Amino acid sequence: MEISEKVLGMLTRLGFTKYEILTYWTLLVYGPSTAKEISERSGIPYNRVYDTIASLKTRRFVSEIDGSPRVYVAFSPSIAFLRFKKEVDEIKEQLEEELKRIKVKTEERPGVWRTKELDEAIEMVRESLERVEYEAILLSPGKFFIEIKDSLRNALKKGATLSIYTEGNIDLSELTNIGNLFVRKFHRLNHFIGMFDGREVINIQNIGFEPKNPPSFKATYPEIIFSQYSFLREAFGESELILEDINQKNELRFFADFHAVDVIRRYLGKCDIYAEVIAKSLSTNEIEELRGKVVGYTFALNEGIDNFELETDRGILKIGGMFAVLEDYETTKIKLILT
Repeated sequence: MEISEKVLGMLTRLGFTKYEILTYWTLLVYGPSTAKEISERSGIPYNRVYDTIASLKTRRFVSEIDGSPRVYVAFSPSIAFLRFKKEVDEIKEQLEEELKRIKVKTEERPGVWRTKELDEAIEMVRESLERVEYEAILLSPGKFFIEIKDSLRNALKKGATLSIYTEGNIDLSELTNIGNLFVRKFHRLNHFIGMFDGREVINIQNIGFEPKNPPSFKATYPEIIFSQYSFLREAFGESELILEDINQKNELRFFADFHAVDVIRRYLGKCDIYAEVIAKSLSTNEIEELRGKVVGYTFALNEGIDNFELETDRGILKIGGMFAVLEDYETTKIKLILT
């Protein structure tokens, strides 16, 4: 029986043995067959047909008809692979649950994950949105948000802040009245940049030109995060706030200090602002939880300075963002309470 190298290659990549491929293909081509007929038509040794059939039955690609002799039938690719996909999805979900259960105590080594498949890059963005706790910053042409709108909505429901840089005429009404959403009008939208809690960044190149296979990457290296963070700070300075939808005033979360300071700048004096931060002391390198009332701020984008002053029981402390140098503490975990 003739079988193309293409078919052999495709099914081998999915983990099928040569005998499994020949048996399944024989049943697809010739229809219901006995073990003897399968052996004669495929060239598989007769004594190997039964264990091969058993394996294919376990995979649910083949079934049998009772009788003497027994007859075997193959499910069509559309049915067989529907089952296969469901099984793979179930395994994927179980793996994800197991990963959530196991907490790695050692510090994770930074890495870079690259792809040229747009659907894989989009899945990276969805995954990061599912994990985000404080803030996701997304710079992108508006049409890209259609692909991830469910994940955006879920992130808002969990309490994470969404800070979006996009076109001025985009309709994001489906995301309003849920959580804390800020939308800024920005003009340089050739690439997608997403930063999540300051711990990872995703970049999809030239998405504004709609390439079929855009080079994309996710990175957790501090150097890469710093370069993208610096660009986002520049984007903030060049953008215009066109939508502010605050629905959780008692827990307004940010990882980007310049976004938090911008809210403080606009609301301090109109209401009392309190803050809870998890921050690293620049003098001791210890991680501390700080709470207090916000009593001041410094916002000088051109000089690269953005921080706020927190009045605590230990005095007034100056809180900076990622890569802070001049402040008392640096943080990527900020909760503001507007009262």
